Amino acid sequence: YAQQQSIIAKLTGKNEVPPVNTQATGTAQFQLSSDGKELNYDLSAINLNGFMMAHIHQGKAGENGQPVAPLQMGKGKVTSSDLQGSLAGKQISDLVDIIKNGQAYVNVHTDQNQNGEIRGQIDVD
Repeated sequence: YAQQQSIIAKLTGKNEVPPVNTQATGTAQFQLSSDGKELNYDLSAINLNGFMMAHIHQGKAGENGQPVAPLQMGKGKVTSSDLQGSLAGKQISDLVDIIKNGQAYVNVHTDQNQNGEIRGQIDVD
């Protein structure tokens, strides 16, 4: 698994389940640290109002799943101590495994759409 691989999620309202009619779009880019213990990220959105929170959720496209890691807007990192839900007590490698298997998505929640306004599957190029 190469650190240089681009791991990206493109976030739109139509990816929500059910779809949300919104002008907001976003991007989440991820990069595994060289020691494999941190997943660095950069989360950005445009036309997004009333940001509440964002998470990586476990689930395939078209399905809703539980959150497994919190995200914030801008740059940040996820470590094993951040993992929750089905990944609580596990390692970043376990998170990377579900990402590689197409089983993880980013969901951004707003005051207006508390179940999520924009989301996207995390893809590894």
